[in-house]
Amino acid sequence: MDIDISDPIDEIVSARELAREKGDLLANVCFLATVTKEGGGTARALSLRDIDQRGFGVMVNGLSVKWAELESGRGFELLIYWPTVSRQFRIRGRLIPMDDEDRRRYWDRKTHGSKLLEHYYPTFEPQTTAVSSRDHLVSGIEELEKRYPDESNVPLPDSLIGVCVEPEQIETWHSGEGRLHDRHRYTRTADGWRDEVLVP
Repeated sequence: MDIDISDPIDEIVSARELAREKGDLLANVCFLATVTKEGGGTARALSLRDIDQRGFGVMVNGLSVKWAELESGRGFELLIYWPTVSRQFRIRGRLIPMDDEDRRRYWDRKTHGSKLLEHYYPTFEPQTTAVSSRDHLVSGIEELEKRYPDESNVPLPDSLIGVCVEPEQIETWHSGEGRLHDRHRYTRTADGWRDEVLVP
């Protein structure tokens, strides 16, 4: 498969399809970096949902530290890396709400356990809260499982937020021989994308 590099989003979509064909374990993963209230950096892996011209879809728990950091306006960046196709992408932009239809579609794809965990946060403790033991966590999940034994009937909680990262700048990296990598910085303009070649 040829990967079109004239449009950065088309390039990412094509590269992801190729990464999936190659069995890349990171094909459905992105890394979100945010800034803490103390000014430090923090990063974590997230499930990467659909990619299209609207942006990059992710689901975030509204009670989580990462959502508070995203909402703070202190800045964030998405990193995508697919080693099987030797490509990396850094995305900066703004957050736009995900359509309710898309949010529901992603929720329906979740496993039963994942849905129960999303309900754990508003019912018991928010994500990243320190608890007395793993048994404490498991007992809460078991209680929720009794409440929602049927996977298809677990309601979508209000605390689960769907957003798209609408890109304003994308940096692309394609591995090259002798460390002579191919790097570009695409900046969105009123007329499309401005492409700058970067020194690797």
